[in-house]
Amino acid sequence: MKSKTSYFNRTLFLNLLKRYWPIFAGYFIIWLIILPIALANMLQYSSISMAGTDSRIYVANAGEQILSLGLYGGVIMSMIFSIFIAMAAFGYLYSSRSVSMICSLPIKREGVFHSVFSAGLVGMLVINIIVFLITLGVEAAYGIIAPGANYMLQWLAMVCMMNLFFFGFASLCASFTGHILALPIVYVVLNFTAYVVEYLIDAIARTIIYGAGMSYPYKFQWLSPSVKLFETNVEIVPELTPNGSFIAVGHIYNGWTTLGIYAAVGIVFAVLSMLIIKHRRMETAGDVVAARPLKPIFKYCLSFGCALVLGIGIYSTAFSGTINSLYGIKSMLFMLLFMLFGAFVGYFAAEMLMQKSLHVFSGHNWTGFGITAVLISAILLCGEYDVFGYERKLPDPNEVKGVEILCAGESVLLEQPENIDAAIKLHGDIISHKDENEQYTGRFDESCYYVSIIYTLKNEETFQRAYLIYSSASSDIYTLTDLMNVKEAIEYRKALEVPVTVDTIADAYINYFDKSELSYKDIELSPTQAYELYTECIIPDINEGSMGKVWFETDDKYYSNVLDCNINLSVEQRLKDNKYKGDYFRTYLTLDAKRSFAWIKENLGIDLYTMGESSDIYEKYNDDNSGRTVIAYETSAVEG
Repeated sequence: MKSKTSYFNRTLFLNLLKRYWPIFAGYFIIWLIILPIALANMLQYSSISMAGTDSRIYVANAGEQILSLGLYGGVIMSMIFSIFIAMAAFGYLYSSRSVSMICSLPIKREGVFHSVFSAGLVGMLVINIIVFLITLGVEAAYGIIAPGANYMLQWLAMVCMMNLFFFGFASLCASFTGHILALPIVYVVLNFTAYVVEYLIDAIARTIIYGAGMSYPYKFQWLSPSVKLFETNVEIVPELTPNGSFIAVGHIYNGWTTLGIYAAVGIVFAVLSMLIIKHRRMETAGDVVAARPLKPIFKYCLSFGCALVLGIGIYSTAFSGTINSLYGIKSMLFMLLFMLFGAFVGYFAAEMLMQKSLHVFSGHNWTGFGITAVLISAILLCGEYDVFGYERKLPDPNEVKGVEILCAGESVLLEQPENIDAAIKLHGDIISHKDENEQYTGRFDESCYYVSIIYTLKNEETFQRAYLIYSSASSDIYTLTDLMNVKEAIEYRKALEVPVTVDTIADAYINYFDKSELSYKDIELSPTQAYELYTECIIPDINEGSMGKVWFETDDKYYSNVLDCNINLSVEQRLKDNKYKGDYFRTYLTLDAKRSFAWIKENLGIDLYTMGESSDIYEKYNDDNSGRTVIAYETSAVEG
């Protein structure tokens, strides 16, 4: 009688669950401990410690724990157990005997795939449902079944969608690997490859290309699902109480779109893995890479991957104490040497794994490695000698919508044409002083500033560069200081997102140097005093340019004009959705700020000293009391 081919086999389905029950048991026990048991302990403690409080807070705390476990626990548990289950489900692909036996059965390859894949996925989903029901029982025992069920339904959806993606991804990795140990390695590597590669390329670019800065967030981070999912989070739903404070009355997960996309991708991965297994050459069981077209891809990816990892790793380790003193061609040559070593290790390790032999140093393989080495050398040389003009590139002023400059904790946004032109001119000066700045690399006795310049073009694209500039190398830091102190820059730096009124002022005080006690003191201001000082004195003084400036390099004018006294103001505003918006204002007082200076003297009656005077007082005290030292505070950028 003719055997009937099948697209699903119940025996294979049940056999997987029976043979590998410890994996599913481990998945169940861990979830049992971290969700219903941990939740019961938390609810027991909260029922005592929060007795008499708003019951919604009690429920919200439980919701936060449930959703957080759905996110972080879901990612970790799904990622780990999916690979274990995939190794069990597709283990037959890695043994010649088992694959021959499976292929001799009257079951199509698609049927075998459907049977083992559904067994693995259904096993996790059923356990999720059991944990869900147990946790509902815990919530019912503590009287929060109605509101708590909503959080548990979200948890169930989150975890099941993560199971679908990670198990689909693990199945895809199993479809093109031919060795049981290669599967988890490939799975883990591919989970983080995009993030790690972009990070390493970013690090190398900053080492050899003048002006290359940190480019985070990375453009291809979505190709690293674990990293991308961890960027989503659980948000608080706040509510304003009659006494003016906020309480958390709920929590929501903000990553449903991301999670939904990954779940859909998991289905696509499952279909692709089935198609690959359907057409796979089963005699490749035992090979590291089972699909022939992927073998050269594996070899060169491992080669370039080792070049990046070992190149950066050895470079950073070898020069951990002197890395800041390397620059230019010398830095590039060391980086090239270590990257070529990494490429050598990766290339021939891949050959050994694929050929299952140590005898891989043949002429043909040397040719392949030579091509790899030439490509790596060309890339680094092009970066060092700016073949593509990256270092020299400046934006067209007519195409720039605005430019943001960040230095020493201060930032400004310039949008006026004359200030944009000045920023581009400064940028060009910094580029022209590349050699001078690099010659001071590693000189810790020289003042150095990290300057980030970000252009927003009219087409909404961004153009970003970052530099280390030394005050002894050029006058660029002084030009930057002038640019950061133009009227537009000061107004941007001092602008508050919350309007200043008597009602919005939450806290205000003046911090000043007290000569009699050689210490800094605070004087609290009432909202009325703070409003008067801010509106009638500070704003007019800022508009005149006598207050709100910054000094990156302090000079005699700074020490003689800036007072050792700063004004601090916190403002808060309640929004329509019962949230608060807050902002903070801080500025140093100067002798030129006549309105503010006169108001403080008249209303507070304190003696004020310039930075130079307070420094002299400290110095004299230290000379007179050599056994005791008083330390004054300093910052990288000083503000007036």
